[in-house]
Amino acid sequence: MSQDFPVPRAEMRASHEDRDIIVDQLRVAAGDGRIDGDELDQRIEAAMSARTYGELDKLTKDLPRATQQAGLARRTEAQASQNITISHGNTHKRGAWLVPRQLNVTVRHGNVLLDFTEAVFSGAREVDMVLDVRHANLRILVPAGTVLDTSGLATRHANLGQPGLGPAAPDAIRLTLSGQAEHTNLRVRRLSRFAERRRERLAQRARQQSLPR
Repeated sequence: MSQDFPVPRAEMRASHEDRDIIVDQLRVAAGDGRIDGDELDQRIEAAMSARTYGELDKLTKDLPRATQQAGLARRTEAQASQNITISHGNTHKRGAWLVPRQLNVTVRHGNVLLDFTEAVFSGAREVDMVLDVRHANLRILVPAGTVLDTSGLATRHANLGQPGLGPAAPDAIRLTLSGQAEHTNLRVRRLSRFAERRRERLAQRARQQSLPR
């Protein structure tokens, strides 16, 4: 007669949300000066490729509980919406930044890069981008298979570059653009295969470094 034994927590499979929570905690720890930039990058790589709770727990076991609670609070604050406002300047979002449900982007004579390829989503992988951009350059980098909807976007003297993003994957990002773009270059493109392979190599290296010796 077979007997089922409960799976230890450390061996249970982690979800996308579990990984995202750990990434938030690591970013808070870096902001507090507890870990430096290089170590932050290494731990984030390991978190994004972690398969179990045990692998995730190793990445925050040396951080105080207050840091973990701050990470959860930060995630709650950023879930609803964020604003990006630029005038005669440049800004970007790269790496494991926390994507809200709605992102309001206002640009006048500026350049903005939004890289969603390593971004962290607070829930469903959906984001509504409300644009008010004029005399601007807006570049959006997305993973292959992203679903893009621009039916609600009004353009005037604007270039909208939208090459093939590939067939939608089960966990595809769904990006909706609305609002207005005037005298603007707006380009949405997927991560190149070269960049994808490079990130895979970095993730594999991070997994190997996290293994006990």
